[in-house]
Order: sequence, then structure tokens, then C-alpha cells
Amino acid sequence: MSTTLESFSSSEEDATQPNKLLSFRLYGTFAHFNQPISNRFRNTYSIIPKPQLLGLIGSVAGLGGYKNTTIVPEFYSKLASLKVFIKSNNSIDNKFTVAYNSLNSFLNNRKEGATSPNMIINEQLLLYPDYQVGLLLNEHNPLHAEIIENIMQSRSVFHIYLGKNEFFANIQYLSLKNYEINSTKEVTCCSILPFDEIDKEGTHNMKLELLPVGFDEMFKYVYRLMAIPQEECAISLKHPDNCIVSEGNVYYVF
Repeated sequence: MSTTLESFSSSEEDATQPNKLLSFRLYGTFAHFNQPISNRFRNTYSIIPKPQLLGLIGSVAGLGGYKNTTIVPEFYSKLASLKVFIKSNNSIDNKFTVAYNSLNSFLNNRKEGATSPNMIINEQLLLYPDYQVGLLLNEHNPLHAEIIENIMQSRSVFHIYLGKNEFFANIQYLSLKNYEINSTKEVTCCSILPFDEIDKEGTHNMKLELLPVGFDEMFKYVYRLMAIPQEECAISLKHPDNCIVSEGNVYYVF
């Protein structure tokens, strides 16, 4: 199956192609999207990365998750080509840090009867994470149809979380609409987008962050520097047709 944006065009002439934009609100009280940098200080990405979002969508549809590092999870094998947009509903990052004791499994190779070593973990959390998410879906695809139905009913097959299983997520259906491929070079993009897609300087109202956007053939993260709009700002795009337009709003899908 082609994963180019053209294959996701909402053409009425070809009903076999994805032709709807499903939008929903994803929110909760806390979130932690771990940056794999350090065991002692666990930073969080400031917005949900695409791989974690696909895992959440997989839970909505009842697809299997991670089992071990040698097997591609069911959710990723079936949703990797799904085109999405991610928009933060918060104008600023609400981050804070908590500290707690944790057994250090690396040091747990101790002699019988020895005291379990403790490690102080500093973990960065997001407070009141809130996103608008869009999915380009084919209503004639059974899996896509199930995703649409479950999100419209604000339900999921498995529990959904924002990074950790103690941080429950909520979904709120917003709309199921047609969309068009953008043809305008100068746009006001609402959602996150790759920094290298911006043709001119104009990121003073954007935060830049290196985010995972997928996996490589060894199932390691593929990263891309993403621009996260903090407020509305006009930009010029190198590839305008990587964006979609729905009811006057422009979103970058990837």
C-alpha cells in the first residue's frame, strides 16, 4: 500500500481510498513520554510522539502491543502507514519533576541476603496534557471502521494511557469530515510539522523538539526535528501538499 499523501486523498471518485478525517481530543491529568537518555533522570517529550500515539490507537482497536524487542507489535504492523496530525491544545508546557525510590535491577546481582539497592529516580511529568489528533481513515477498511466506531463512542478495547499505565487517557470524539490536500505555499499550520519542511525563517512562535516519528528496520526509533506551534503563525512550506485542509484549518500529516 502506498504511504504517500496522494494515496490518502479524499476523492469521491474512488471510494476504496481513505476519504475521511477523524478528529478527537486526547487528554488526561498526567503524561510521561520517556526520552531514552538517562535512567536516573527521565525526561519527557513535550508532546505525544507518533509511535506512542499509534500504540494508543492500537489499544482502542484491540491490537497487540510490545512483547519483546525481536517482534514488531501488532499495532505497528497494521498502523505504521496511518497518516496522522497532532496538535497541542496547550500554549505552554506544564512540566514538573517528581522523585521516588526505585530498585536498581542492574545492581540487583547481589549476594544472597544482601540489602536491595535503591536508586533515586527523578521523573519529569506533563500536567494536564491535551491534544487534538486527526487520523486519515478509510471507512471501507474493517480496522479503520472499528477505530472510527470506538472513538465516536469514546471507548477502547484495552485501557489507554499517556505514556505510563498509571496515567489514564481520555478520548473525546470531535468530528468525521472530508478534507482536501493543501495547495497553498503560505499557510497557518495548526499542528506539529517537521522543521525542515519550513521554507523560510519564521519559527519565533514555535518550539523545536527532536521527536520519534517511527521505527527503522531494526525497530529503533527514527527521529525528526519537529516544530510545535505555540500560537498561530504563518509559515511558508517546501512541500505544501503534505498538509490537508479541513474547514479552513491546515494540518501537517505524517
